[in-house]
Amino acid sequence: MESRLRLRNRAADVDRLTEFASNFCGQHGLPDAEQSRLLVILDELFTNVLSHGYPENAEGEVEIALSLEADWLSLEFVDDAGPFDPLASPPPDLDLPVEQRPIGGIGITIVRALVDEISYCREADRNRLTMRRRIGRPV
Repeated sequence: MESRLRLRNRAADVDRLTEFASNFCGQHGLPDAEQSRLLVILDELFTNVLSHGYPENAEGEVEIALSLEADWLSLEFVDDAGPFDPLASPPPDLDLPVEQRPIGGIGITIVRALVDEISYCREADRNRLTMRRRIGRPV
């Protein structure tokens, strides 16, 4: 069964996002560690789209879908911000000293580490990031 949530691109909606994810995890009996991972993923993606996805004061919409089939958690994150493929950029070089690293890229690196599969596409003027994680897989 799939659960969906629509949000506006407002920081105030982060509480609704957290409640949605927590309720989903509770309904499906997911362990606390899985809930924590899901919250990190969603917080990172939502924060990025709020910070970088829209021009200042522009209205936008974000839709999140969660589903659980057998031991696979599926997550779809869709926004109507400008085109942006977070998978197109190479991961940051974490061996460089902090002051020499370009800003950005750490968040999607964390998201990638927390999922088993991730893909991006642009459809009907919307960014669609689809992820799957095997429940119980160590990080």
